[in-house]
Amino acid sequence: MPGDWISVRGIRAFGHHGVTACERTRGQVFEAHVALRLDLTEASRTDRLSDTVDYADVCRRVGRIIGGKPYRLLEAVAGRVAEELLTAYPPVDQVVVRLRKPGAAAGLPYSGTPGVTVHRSREAGRPGL
Repeated sequence: MPGDWISVRGIRAFGHHGVTACERTRGQVFEAHVALRLDLTEASRTDRLSDTVDYADVCRRVGRIIGGKPYRLLEAVAGRVAEELLTAYPPVDQVVVRLRKPGAAAGLPYSGTPGVTVHRSREAGRPGL
């Protein structure tokens, strides 16, 4: 498979994820960057949306997960996003999800912004993942 990638950066959504009760009650904005690997040869030839992945749909799916069920860890949210994208788009064989928690910077030494990056690949013999 060629090394073609679709990426969507800066997907922002409000969620209630975090270890502390305050984070889970008050909530905050999360930011996601996603990249999906698939063969874009046909889409580049036909210029048809049906031959690729719809960016708007990717944003809706990511936003729905971030705004949905609360998780304690960023790792869990990012893993759920990766699983959803691999399941939703069968032509995609790899997904990279970078999830950041910009609002947490105020409470960290030196104003660091926490985040995680997960990389998931579709495994042979396992539908969806």
